[in-house]
Amino acid sequence: MVEFAAVAGIAAVELGMVLTPGPNMIYLVSRSIAQGRRAGLISLAGVGAGFLVYLAAVTIGITAVFTLVPVLYLMIKIAGAAYLAWMAWQAFNRI
Repeated sequence: MVEFAAVAGIAAVELGMVLTPGPNMIYLVSRSIAQGRRAGLISLAGVGAGFLVYLAAVTIGITAVFTLVPVLYLMIKIAGAAYLAWMAWQAFNRI
C-alpha cells in the first residue's frame, strides 16, 4: 500500500510541473487573449483532462515495468543522477 505522504509528494511535484510556464501555458494565454475567457477556460479543462489521462497511463506503465524489472529502475535512477550532474557541470562551466 502506498503511503499518503508519497502520494501527496508526487501530487505536489505534478502541480509544480503543471503550473510552470511552457507550451500549455502559452496555448492557454494565447487562446484566452484571442478568443476570450470562455475559450480559455474550455481549453484549460481540456489540458487538465489530458494531464489526468497522461498521468494515469504513465503511472500504470511505469509501475508495471519497474515491478517486472527492478534493475531497470536502478539504471534509470543512475542515468538521471548522471544527467543532473552533467547539467550542473555545464552550468558551472558557463560562469
